[in-house]
Parts: sequence; C-alpha cells; structure tokens
Amino acid sequence: MRKVLPVLLVTLGSFFVVVAIVALTWVPGQVERTPLDTDNTTALSGTAGVFSGGDALEEGPVLAWSGNAVDSEASDDDNVVFNTSLCLVHDEGGIDSCVDKDDPEGRLISAETQQFVADRHTAMTVDNGDYLPETAPQLAGLQNKWPFNAEKKTYPVWDDIVAGTVDAKYVDEEKIEGLTVYKYEYVAHATGVELVADITGTYDATYTFYIEPRTGSIIKQVVHQERVADDGTPLLELDLAFTDDQVTTNVDDANDARATLRLLEDIVPVVGLAVGIPFVLAGLALMVLGRRKRAAAARTDGRSTTTVG
Repeated sequence: MRKVLPVLLVTLGSFFVVVAIVALTWVPGQVERTPLDTDNTTALSGTAGVFSGGDALEEGPVLAWSGNAVDSEASDDDNVVFNTSLCLVHDEGGIDSCVDKDDPEGRLISAETQQFVADRHTAMTVDNGDYLPETAPQLAGLQNKWPFNAEKKTYPVWDDIVAGTVDAKYVDEEKIEGLTVYKYEYVAHATGVELVADITGTYDATYTFYIEPRTGSIIKQVVHQERVADDGTPLLELDLAFTDDQVTTNVDDANDARATLRLLEDIVPVVGLAVGIPFVLAGLALMVLGRRKRAAAARTDGRSTTTVG
C-alpha cells in the first residue's frame, strides 16, 4: 500500500490538473457559443396608434411575438444561421398567437421574416457567403443577443427601418428580479426611408435593452417608435416591451445558463487546481521519502552484512 499510495496520489492529482487546464483553455470556446438547437418565441405587449385611413390613428393594446430559430443544417462550428420573425397584432378577441393577413377581424398589423448569419461567439452578423441565398439582404451588427461576457461599452445593433446599424450605448447597471443586467439604449432617426409597403417618410425610435452580461441574453426590451409619411400622415406610434411573464422566464433561463458557465469555467478549474496540485506534490513527496527510506535501509543492511562477515 505504501508503494501504491504515492502513485495513486500523483495519478489522481495529474487528472485533476488536466481537467482544470482543459476547463480554462478549451471549455470556454465550446460552451460560449450560440446553441444550434435554439428555437424560441418571445412575447411582447404594449400600445399602438395605427393609421387606418381616417384623420387620427386608431389606438389600442397590441401584442407581438418575436421568433428566433436556428437552421442547424446550414450552420457550422463557427457561424449560426437564424430564421427570425416578428408579428404585431391588435390585442382583440383573446388572441394568443399571430394571425395571417386574411384574419376576419383584421387584427394583423404587420408580419416580417428575416434571415442572417452570426458568429456563434461574438453574436455579430457576418457575411452571408454561402450560408444564405444570393437574394438575402446583407445585415450587420448585433441582432438578437449580445456577445458572451458583454462589456460596458457601445455596440452596433441592426435596425430594419434604418437598414443599417445604430449605436447602442451602455447606460447603467441594474437589477431585474435579482439578476444583474447591463442597460443599453439606442436612438434612431432617419428620413426618406421605407416605413411600410413602399411608403417613405420619417422614422424615430428608441430601443432599450437589458442584457445579462455573462451570457449576452436579452432579459428585457422596451421599444418606442414613431413613423410619419412624407406627406405628414402619421402611420404608427408604438410602445412595446417584453411581457412580465417573458421577463421572468428570461431571468430563469439566464440564471440556469450562468450556473452552467460558472460550474464549467470557474468552479471546475479552481477545484481541479486546488485538489490536483496538493495531490501531485504529496505523491511526489511520498515517493522521495520512500526512496530515501529504502536507500537508508539498504545501507543499514550492508553494514550489518559486513559486520557479520
């Protein structure tokens, strides 16, 4: 047992050290990536004034659903292909999902779909390349999440109406249901842009994002938009935000993801090194001590043999 114990300690210690090194060097690159099985729908609610042909906007409550689904077959280790959708409807008749343009109650306000390719680590849009059809528009900036380990700085975020990126500036650090989030905001203003169905005009918007920095996930989003046609006709005034239930779900999901990242990237390396290094040192010490004892015993046996002779 005395001969086995040092070897066992060195073997176990080396294993823990290797695990720690792998967790420090290889694991972050594997776990800090957009999952290829991502497929979620985000619920939003608010109010809107919508042009309906009269002298004033038709105002009332609205609901929206934002879908984000990964095309896993078109994606790869580096980049992810997203199919996204956004549906905005009048909140009438107990509606709980999007309707089509033929809805007999005319509740559909707008429905949009889009494709883009993003870096799985940084969340930044990359060149469409061979990932998307040639007819797909080339987008830029951040789309549906922030990068892992988001910083307190300005990020470019894509705006469909502007048809370009707008700077989302870091504002402050806040708490949502006990979760620390970074607040970012961008203010967009554009003239002569397409607002809807070939109608051009002026667009003003303020987007506020509440981001969990470790995962880059959007916990909450608040939107204000105003669209006015070139002839001065107001087309849309919109105030929209994630529903309370959606925010709670996002907080829970972020906490789960943070726990996984903390385990793999923080706890495993610390425990591996804290246990592994002492084990290796103890095993080596016992080996050295054992050799010294055997050497001393051999010298004693040698002297004893000489004396007897």
